[in-house]
Amino acid sequence: MRSRFDAFGKNVLRDTLTRVGAADTEVEVIAASQTIDVWYVPDPARATARAELGLLGELAADPCQFEPFHDTPGPGELRGCVRKQLHWHHELARRAGGEVPFPRLCVLSSGRPATVLDAFRFEPEPGRAGLYRAAPGWRVDVVVIAELPRTRETLLLRLLGARAVLRHAVQDLVALPEDAWERSIALPWLVRLRFMSQQDPSARTAEQVEEEEIMAEVHEWFEQLKQSIRREGLKEGLAEGLKEGLAEGLKEGQIRALARQFEKKLGRPLSGAERSVLAERFDRLGLDRLDDVRLELSADALAAWLAEPTAR
Repeated sequence: MRSRFDAFGKNVLRDTLTRVGAADTEVEVIAASQTIDVWYVPDPARATARAELGLLGELAADPCQFEPFHDTPGPGELRGCVRKQLHWHHELARRAGGEVPFPRLCVLSSGRPATVLDAFRFEPEPGRAGLYRAAPGWRVDVVVIAELPRTRETLLLRLLGARAVLRHAVQDLVALPEDAWERSIALPWLVRLRFMSQQDPSARTAEQVEEEEIMAEVHEWFEQLKQSIRREGLKEGLAEGLKEGLAEGLKEGQIRALARQFEKKLGRPLSGAERSVLAERFDRLGLDRLDDVRLELSADALAAWLAEPTAR
C-alpha cells in the first residue's frame, strides 16, 4: 500500500465487491513476492446485485486485479501492476494444473495519468467517461476517477478520488438515505481514515491539507448524525416508556428503538438471542456505545459483534 488513502480505497473496494463475489486484499503473488491490492472473482448467482454497482459492476464482470492509486501513477507504476498481473496468471495456472483465462487488471487513478495513457496507447471507452482500455490482448483498464460523471452509480469509485472529487463524493454519500448500502460500506472506513497515520503537519502539501479538512468535515457530520439518532432514539423511548411506566418503561422503549435501528442496518429481524444481547449491552456499555457500533460497523460486522460474547 502506498498511502492511507490507498488503504481506504482497497478496503472500500473489497467490501463493495464482496457483495457480488469473492474479494480479497493483499493477495500474495508467490512468484514475485508482491501483493495485489484487491483480487476479485465474481459470483454468477449475484449478477443482479452486481448491476447495482454501475461502472464498478461492469468492471467486476470477470475475475479482476484492482489497483487503486490516490497519487496519479506513472509508467513505472503501471509496469509494476502488469508485472503482478503476469506473475499472478502464471501462479493461477500452476495451481490449476493447466491453462486458465488471463485475468483483467484495472488501475484506478485519482487524476489523469496522461503519460501512461499516451505511452501505452490507451483508448477511451465510447459512452463511458473516465474509462480507458489498452489493446484487448493486454486486458488492462485505467479508470480516471476525476473524469467520472457525478452520479450514484460512480459514487463508490469517486470516493477514491482526491480534493474536489472526494469532497463532492462525500457530500453525495451524506445525502443518500440512511439505509443506503453505499453508506454502510464507505462510512466506517471514512471515519477511520482520519485517524490513520498521517504526515508531520509541516510536511503536508496543499492537497493533503485540503483532504484533512474534508476528513474533519466527515467527522463533524458523523458526530451530528450520532446526536440526531440519539435524540430520535430518546424520543421513541419516551413514547414507549409513557405506555409502560417511566422508569423501566423508558429503558425498554430505548432498547426497542435500538432494536428497530439494528434491524434496519442488518436488513432482517433480530433473533431472540440477539435481542437479549442488545439489552445486556445496553446495561453494560450504554446507549452511546451502541449507537457508535450501529453506525460504524457494516451489516456483516454488526452481526458478528452481536454474536461475539466478549465484544465491546
